[in-house]
Amino acid sequence: MPIVILSAVIQGLAILHVVRTGRDMRWIFLILFLPGFGALIYFLAEVLPSLNQNLTARRAVRRVQSVVDPTRDLRAAELEYERNPSIETASRYAGELTRAGRHDEAIRICSAARTGLFEDDPKILLALANAQFAAGLHEDTIATLDRLRERNPDFRSPDGHLLYARSLEERGDTERALEEYAALARYYPGAEARVRHALLCKRLGRTDEAAAMFAAILKDARLAPKHFRRSQREWLELAKRESEG
Repeated sequence: MPIVILSAVIQGLAILHVVRTGRDMRWIFLILFLPGFGALIYFLAEVLPSLNQNLTARRAVRRVQSVVDPTRDLRAAELEYERNPSIETASRYAGELTRAGRHDEAIRICSAARTGLFEDDPKILLALANAQFAAGLHEDTIATLDRLRERNPDFRSPDGHLLYARSLEERGDTERALEEYAALARYYPGAEARVRHALLCKRLGRTDEAAAMFAAILKDARLAPKHFRRSQREWLELAKRESEG
């Protein structure tokens, strides 16, 4: 009996999806006349392809995969690097190593990739800086990012710029960090740079300035599209807590 009920529920959900998404109504007949199997065919033919094209769905799938198999991306990056050592594969592999907390290995991979014409490639330098920062080597991070900017003046990376500001803050160079955060706030695509700027102001005792920043962040978020609020939820919630505290 439970199987019959479950099959009926799946059929109902599949039919509802057909109607709400404007799919070909002939799917309903297939779903009804092939209980269970018809809904499965519909999912494979219509729902699954659309999920693969949806950014939010892809992120959700990746989150599930990371829980079920947390080293999946790391293994894939390592295999790709071993098959074809290059700046691209080295950068990706170093990034996965950094995320896994294996900072020294990430630094080693980046150093090995920096040869010949690729010594100052911006991708490998950025991957190296990320590994150095994660390892707590803030002076090295700043030096690497300074070299990146010097050797690649046309290269632009909001994340690299944020990493530079954070490194300055960690080093205790708060005035320069404030300048970098202020510059970042004008173009950084998410809320993190503005929130970190406000947090640093608050830590330095510039409470009125920080309060105004938090208020502006929350106001802009209310006017922003829903997907922005959803993707920036962590930083917006932090801004709200800090503005109320």
